[in-house]
Amino acid sequence: MKTVLDQLIESSADPQATALRIERMYEDAEIRKRIESLHTSLLADLVSIISISNFMFHFLCRRPPAISLLGQKSSPCITAKHTIPDLDALRLFKYQELLKITWMDVSRTCEYPEVLDALSTLAVTIVRQAIRLSLSAESYHDVAESLAVLALGKLGAHELNYSSDIDLIFVSRNLRDQEEDAHALQKKLTDSIRCLSRTLEEKTADGFLYRVDLKLRPWGRSGPLVLSIDDTEYYYEASSEPWERFAWIRARAIAGSESVASELLSRIRPFVFRRSLSTDDLDRFVQIKNDMSKARKRHGHWNVKVGEGGIRDIEFFIQVLQIVNAAKHKQLQTTNTLTALANLEKTNLITAEQSQQLYGSYNYLRRLENRLQMIDEQQTHDLPDDKKQRYLIARSLGVNGSSMNEVLDNFENELFAHRSIAQNYFDQVLPQGV
Repeated sequence: MKTVLDQLIESSADPQATALRIERMYEDAEIRKRIESLHTSLLADLVSIISISNFMFHFLCRRPPAISLLGQKSSPCITAKHTIPDLDALRLFKYQELLKITWMDVSRTCEYPEVLDALSTLAVTIVRQAIRLSLSAESYHDVAESLAVLALGKLGAHELNYSSDIDLIFVSRNLRDQEEDAHALQKKLTDSIRCLSRTLEEKTADGFLYRVDLKLRPWGRSGPLVLSIDDTEYYYEASSEPWERFAWIRARAIAGSESVASELLSRIRPFVFRRSLSTDDLDRFVQIKNDMSKARKRHGHWNVKVGEGGIRDIEFFIQVLQIVNAAKHKQLQTTNTLTALANLEKTNLITAEQSQQLYGSYNYLRRLENRLQMIDEQQTHDLPDDKKQRYLIARSLGVNGSSMNEVLDNFENELFAHRSIAQNYFDQVLPQGV
């Protein structure tokens, strides 16, 4: 007679690989004991996780006690407070919390925005702890008093990917009228930023914290790592790059000086949400749309982020409506995509039906994106063409069927429906750009 575990393995995304992984785990007496003590529902979740995620399987083999974390929701902003002694412990903490988030995703124990928010909260907690652990007491004081750490992109929006770069920008307090040597402080802050980036990106046998992307700062890679509030404001006042306005929609402070961040964000807001838009503004938005359309045609595989009918299509639709209408409707001045979507409905800029369509498709595409990244903790967005790999992704998302072909057909039909919704709204906004 087949055991419950045997039945769960047979119904997993990849029964053969999953059986081998369970067999390997059972070779360790501690792991076997922990698995056998799991409730049936958590045992099912464990099987699902190791059938999908290669790196989570290896993490559990290295750290058997982590199995006991299954069934717990992630709450890193509470559990991490002043309790992490060193960077090795911080890396372990990251993967323990990531396991909890993986369980939240696979078990469907919550609405999907909660998964995205948990991933973002984890990153913010780790950045703050990394600043504390990697800097000297003097440097830590300088950062706390004089430097704002701002997140853009998915982290700024509380919607971080499962394996994503974190987009950071650093701004210092103004020093022109201070007695302190401005150049000396800027050098100290720049050194602290470099130290923080190295710490976050360092790879060890236990993994890494985060890849850091600093190229969204003024002048990109060629610009200084930190500018003062005044210099940052001057840069954006003179900027004619429309993509920078879209990027700053999602900006929020995550660490460092709250007063510096507050002043900077209040000064930048008029740059992002102008009282009125010129014909040139709209022409630049159309150009962004045209560039997006051209770029996605260059990809071989369909890309869930930037491909036709992908995540960016929905984000662009929402962000254009934010930029155009936020001066009149202050509730649209929010970093979060789904909060902005809800507020577009509240302000009658879209209908309840449109909001529901976009909400469903956005969450579906984000779940698919994270499934792709959950496999090997790689920042990938390409849906594989290989039939078996697609089948594994489909099964991991809960797509059923009596055969591989039926599962794939059901998956393609579901994906096509959501891609069509995303593409339709992308086509609707600024239609002169199509």
